[in-house]
Amino acid sequence: MNSVAVLCIAVILLWGVWAFLFKVGADEIGVRKALFYAYLTGMIISAAIVIYSYPGKWEIGKGVMAIMFATFIGFAGTIIWYFALQKYRASIITPFTALYPIVTVLLSVLILKEKLSPANIVGIMLAILAGILLSI
Repeated sequence: MNSVAVLCIAVILLWGVWAFLFKVGADEIGVRKALFYAYLTGMIISAAIVIYSYPGKWEIGKGVMAIMFATFIGFAGTIIWYFALQKYRASIITPFTALYPIVTVLLSVLILKEKLSPANIVGIMLAILAGILLSI
């Protein structure tokens, strides 16, 4: 198995277990407390990453602004996901919201002018169908 597949499978497994454990925990203590403990843990991990990866000087440019905006958007989506997960079944919310890479692909095609093969297009259509069927 090539390294790309191994990395992708690792991400799928980690994110799958993460979503399941968050659902279990949030059902037990409520989403507000779950968010507190999740982001407290995230702050500790983030502090370690910031210390390790500090670039030595601050800069504000197009790339930095894109990363900061991406992080803001990602957090907003995650918080909405947490509330949806509290209110609805994980077996519905998770597969349906897992279609988010389709937005990335579409934006990459439209803005970055990336090309899709016919197999890619069929794969996207099957992913949409799978998300719909899993969330029914």
